[in-house]
Amino acid sequence: MPLAVAAFVSTLPSGVIGGIRGGVAGALAASGSADPTVLMLINGGGSLVSYLVSIVVQAFILGGVVQFSLRVARGEKPDFGAVFAGGRYFVPMLGATLLYTMAITVGFLACVVPGLFLCAGWIAYSAFIVDKGLGGVEALKASWQATAPYRTNIIVYVLLSVLVGIAGALACCIGALLVSFPVLMIGNAFLYLKLIGEQPRLPNAS
Repeated sequence: MPLAVAAFVSTLPSGVIGGIRGGVAGALAASGSADPTVLMLINGGGSLVSYLVSIVVQAFILGGVVQFSLRVARGEKPDFGAVFAGGRYFVPMLGATLLYTMAITVGFLACVVPGLFLCAGWIAYSAFIVDKGLGGVEALKASWQATAPYRTNIIVYVLLSVLVGIAGALACCIGALLVSFPVLMIGNAFLYLKLIGEQPRLPNAS
């Protein structure tokens, strides 16, 4: 439940901005007095603002989400508030997330495969920031090095993660918030622990 709440909070600002943008553009279009160029600027500018806000909010929330997930993967039972206690990781998380998002976007636009390869190589960057206190660039490098021997297997994991995300989205997006996102974040935490040679544990496991 904490991870589901965090997922909802992280998507709320961009959703509100998108709704406002759509409402304004729709009202202007319905009035018949709006210039097509103005509508294009509203839609384009609104999308850019929504994207940037989404990245900032995601970076702020992600530290707590990863912290919570790692504690679960280590057999602990973190308090609800732990999922929102990652503010101290915001600066390195924001830098790494911006680099990650831009590179992944270019990779997928180029030929899909490069984007998938980057996803697999950088899958653990957020965990390295939270768990090892690394900076953004250092965390990306650490994730790339740690995943190198297992890149093929991690690519398969990424593809399965995409399918899980799609399944959640098809369930009226409720499944993505309540099931897909929490499962993927805990799964990523388990994967990170395996990469650094630590054995994951379920809560209450001896």
